[in-house]
Amino acid sequence: MKLIKDPVHGYITLTDDEVRLLDTYAVQRLRRISQLPLAYLVYPGARHSRFDHSLGCLSLAYEFSSHLGLDPFSSLLLRFSALLHDIGHTPYSHLLEMILIENGLTHEDMGVKIIEQDDEVSGALERAGVPTEEIINVIRGRSRLSSLISGPLDVDRLDFLVRDAYFTGATYGIIDIRRLIHLTRLDERGSSVDLRGLGAVEELAIARHHSFLNIYFHHTVRAAQLLFYRGVEELANDELNFSKMSVEEYLRHDDYTVWNILKNNKNTMGIIEKIERRKLPKMAYEKKIECVEKAALSNRDKDRIEREIAHESGIDESNIFLDSSMIPPLTKFGVTEIKLCSDEKAVEQPKSWILEMTSKPLGIVRVYVDRDHVDKVEKVREAAEAVLSLNE
Repeated sequence: MKLIKDPVHGYITLTDDEVRLLDTYAVQRLRRISQLPLAYLVYPGARHSRFDHSLGCLSLAYEFSSHLGLDPFSSLLLRFSALLHDIGHTPYSHLLEMILIENGLTHEDMGVKIIEQDDEVSGALERAGVPTEEIINVIRGRSRLSSLISGPLDVDRLDFLVRDAYFTGATYGIIDIRRLIHLTRLDERGSSVDLRGLGAVEELAIARHHSFLNIYFHHTVRAAQLLFYRGVEELANDELNFSKMSVEEYLRHDDYTVWNILKNNKNTMGIIEKIERRKLPKMAYEKKIECVEKAALSNRDKDRIEREIAHESGIDESNIFLDSSMIPPLTKFGVTEIKLCSDEKAVEQPKSWILEMTSKPLGIVRVYVDRDHVDKVEKVREAAEAVLSLNE
């Protein structure tokens, strides 16, 4: 047994099998992938990694398995799935996952490929007596344990909300994790929460909503990310086309390799210098949109709108940045996806305006102008209002 001191959950106990899996190259790579890309430019302490988060998920999986009285194999399966759920992330986490999504893949798809094809990972699982297909079934949502790994009240969400709040210093991630764990039930259909935990569920929903608004989609964080992503787009069909890489090539990339590629490329080194000097684009326009279709703009639409705003404001389109972000709903299929129970029996979903509101997506459309052209902010704002009103 080994102990790791985590600032969020305290001591985390690891078995030899878990240490063996933790020490694989694919898992250690997560140390070099930021949980909140470039957020340190706004929140200096936000330098934690996907590795830290994965350890936190493992710790919570321990607590769930202990409370639920899982048999030894199910407990091991849940813990290993928690540790591996983010193994397929691109460098810079969700920021660069768009390169995968545009080619029909997700970080979960890459994670499955790694679990299947990386001999070190599959070997560690085999030695522990956990078939790779069992892990994949949990990750793919084909197991009764799946909702504890990827669901409205899963170990992923319970960890990242409190961890991100801790490292940013924000106060949004105040969640009664232990109450939620101790009021969770599990049957063949998946997990549910005792009706007495409704207040804690609402607390999580509010924390998540404010974390998206004030941390993940903070206007300056997004400014840095937009600038960085524009540099990555220059190389997305060449050096950084993650969707075309073999597992071995994919695992060689992390935040450091991507940063150095951009910093040493003559076409993108200027972008890195701006980020290093914190010369980030200035926000000129912002609008929150409840209609999903109006906020979910394709890359083609974004490019077109950027050109139109640039033309209207009289500056080069390379100096305009359009951001169309979406705060995803609390649940994929509506508020009833959060299953409540009483005496281990399903009950009618009680009315909760908090869960109703947070189970709806919210779009945020912003327009930025390059920091060297801040004198054009008013013109860009006027142009953005005119152009975007025509696209509604």
